Amino acid sequence: MNKKVLLMGVVSLTLMFILGGTGTSFASTPVLSPPSGTLPSVNYWVSSTVHYSVTNSEWNSLFKDVYDNSSYVSYNWSSNLTQYLIIFDLSYQGLNPYGLQFILALSTIGFPSIGNMSKAFNMTKNKQSQISGYNNIQALNAGAYPGYSWSVPIVKNTNKIYEEYGTLIAIVASIFILYFIFNRKK
Repeated sequence: MNKKVLLMGVVSLTLMFILGGTGTSFASTPVLSPPSGTLPSVNYWVSSTVHYSVTNSEWNSLFKDVYDNSSYVSYNWSSNLTQYLIIFDLSYQGLNPYGLQFILALSTIGFPSIGNMSKAFNMTKNKQSQISGYNNIQALNAGAYPGYSWSVPIVKNTNKIYEEYGTLIAIVASIFILYFIFNRKK
């Protein structure tokens, strides 16, 4: 009888740990599709009289020279057909919260050259992303879209993984130790 209770306890704790204790969100991820054509132009103001537009070719340069560049972002976004969701909403017609942070930073700098867009990237990389516990650059490096709370990092933090497994091992070990302490014959 006691062995069955112990086994049920171990199984229950293991399931609770795996399903609920890993910090993984099980929010539904929408179906992601690549953009159907050109990316929209986005206008922004740098003063009350001067404004610029980021056009399709400038967006492509930004992604090629910054997001696909391993000196900026360690995750390989270039092989991801939906990488433009880093900046855009799901319809690819507007900006997501991270894209808005980027454009606001660019509006304090000026013309949308690759140098200025790199500066805007650097201004926003340490800001909090929509993903709990991650700033923008951490989310990007983990393969997650920083503008969406439903996005789940693909690359796990190794310290977090060791912490989770250590916790699981400690729980199982403590159950076995308690079992032998309380089931000793007197």
